[in-house]
Amino acid sequence: MANFTLSRRHFLALASSFVAVATSPLALSAAKPRFSSRKLSLFNIHTLETFEGTYWREGYYDEKALQRLMYVLRDRRNNYQHPIDPGLFDILHRLQATLGTKEEYQIICGYRSKETNEKLHRLGSGVAKKSLHCKGKAIDLRLDTIPLKDLRNAAMSLQAGGVGYYPKSNFIHVDKRPKPAFWS
Repeated sequence: MANFTLSRRHFLALASSFVAVATSPLALSAAKPRFSSRKLSLFNIHTLETFEGTYWREGYYDEKALQRLMYVLRDRRNNYQHPIDPGLFDILHRLQATLGTKEEYQIICGYRSKETNEKLHRLGSGVAKKSLHCKGKAIDLRLDTIPLKDLRNAAMSLQAGGVGYYPKSNFIHVDKRPKPAFWS
């Protein structure tokens, strides 16, 4: 094997060539995000309300879309609204891309007020005492044409937050949390 030493001058020339190639218009266009906009379609099965549209475009969240999503995902029991973490919508968008579908999500539960959560928790209906639904960081959903187990597996593959599997109730729970967590 030949002994190869790189002089400082050759190193700088090589490095500047790399920078020129990496910042060329062709290289930069290849580095652009895959989506210049992100869309979702949601159907709240309890209120029969829908959201269909773009919630993110060209690097920014659309405030009007986020307001409409907050309304559609409000606590249906008392009509309380709370901001929903936009990162949750990004997870749903990635989930659809993973599954290769643009099908409308059927929403079982979005935001849940603390009052509603406490009541459901006392009734023993499997509701966590400190649910991420109360922080606008969780959603329960299903897709009509995707088997629930496949939806769960795709959500878990994202490693993007929490995923709960509730086959008897026919939905999965998806939330935004710092570390992935999975349960049944």
